[in-house]
Amino acid sequence: MSSTGNVEAAKAFEAYIKDKKIVIADPSSVSRAAIAQSMAKLGAKSSDMALVTTYQLAEEAISKLKPRVVICDYDLGKRCGLELIQKQKAATPEVKDSLFILVTGNTSQTAVARAAEEDVDTFLIKPFSPEQLKSSVLRVAMLKLFPPPYLTEIEKGKIELIAGRADEAIKILEHAKTLDKAPALACFYLGQAQMLKKVLEGAEGEYSEGLNFNKIHYKCMVGMYELLAQQKKHKEAYDVIRKIAQYFPANPQRLTAVLRLAIVTGSYEDVERYYQIFTSIDDRNEEIIRYICAALVVCGKHYLTTNASRARAMELFSKAAATGAGRVKILREIVMTLVDANLPKQADDFLKKFPPAIQSGPDYQTMELLVMNKTKDVGVVIDRARTMINNDIHEPMIYQILIRRSYEAKLADSAEDFMQKAIKRWPDQKASFEALAPKK
Repeated sequence: MSSTGNVEAAKAFEAYIKDKKIVIADPSSVSRAAIAQSMAKLGAKSSDMALVTTYQLAEEAISKLKPRVVICDYDLGKRCGLELIQKQKAATPEVKDSLFILVTGNTSQTAVARAAEEDVDTFLIKPFSPEQLKSSVLRVAMLKLFPPPYLTEIEKGKIELIAGRADEAIKILEHAKTLDKAPALACFYLGQAQMLKKVLEGAEGEYSEGLNFNKIHYKCMVGMYELLAQQKKHKEAYDVIRKIAQYFPANPQRLTAVLRLAIVTGSYEDVERYYQIFTSIDDRNEEIIRYICAALVVCGKHYLTTNASRARAMELFSKAAATGAGRVKILREIVMTLVDANLPKQADDFLKKFPPAIQSGPDYQTMELLVMNKTKDVGVVIDRARTMINNDIHEPMIYQILIRRSYEAKLADSAEDFMQKAIKRWPDQKASFEALAPKK
């Protein structure tokens, strides 16, 4: 850009930034101050800038100020600055010319920033000079205010897509592809147009082409994952979403999908890594807690049944129990798994993790009976099962234990009486109850 062009760009940016709110998020006081000083020289008011040190403070500032410009470090404690993109979009949904600038510290982070095309407007690599910051901000602001033909065509194509006119969008986006050396973004929207037309093979081809330009292009990877998941190509879909999880910040929705596919594809070795990602998420909802607990238990079961590592299985069960924080379904599943594996002592240890308020209830008593069935004499087990039924605690597992142990104790009449009661209560399980009788 010529000196005249620089002056004109600076004036245009000064007009753009006037009275606009800016959030600068960086753990380094030196970096925050340098960025703020450079922005002030570009025309921003100090009173319009919020300088914060953590992800949480940045999130609060974005929600409160609805900033036109966000400049944040990639590393904000346990959280990634990239996650703030969606916060800014949610705070200013109607704004088209907002800026999101990411400060990166290494080539890996830079590659991710570049792959988040259309979301990250530009990135700065530490260390950077005030002049580099100024030049980068001015350049990206001019691109946003006066977009090049490539981005202009993509915007036109997006309008046609939103209107449901796939063929018109394809014509525009095919032209856009000729205007850039690495048109991954155009490929993504062409893939979306093909999806709109339900031409799945065409969509896959466009996403693949986009990923040839940038192997971790975020939107192309998401498009490819959604396409493969729709086709129930679980292994291929998992390969894609695992890569997304590797490079981009986790969120509960994506991690839920990753966990589900990890189990479906038998990728048990990955579950522990996803657990570490889970621990870094602050806004854990009930669904993601349920999924991570279930995944840990399924993974633990795998290690037990394949004799891979009992110690590893127990560690996963412990993590599931702690994460589930007294959730009865998780504890039941762990106890039943350990009993099935003939590990009653370990099962009894997990019985103790039931919340005290639940230990007088049917879930705890049923699990306790299950453990007793492995550790106590037949008479003790029969008496306990009968007492539970007399106390109006009914579950197929109780009757199964009582019927089997009654036959074992030569109490055939009693066993058959309870079998008929069980069949009447659960007629759909008739065959399984009748199978408990000794073969004649």
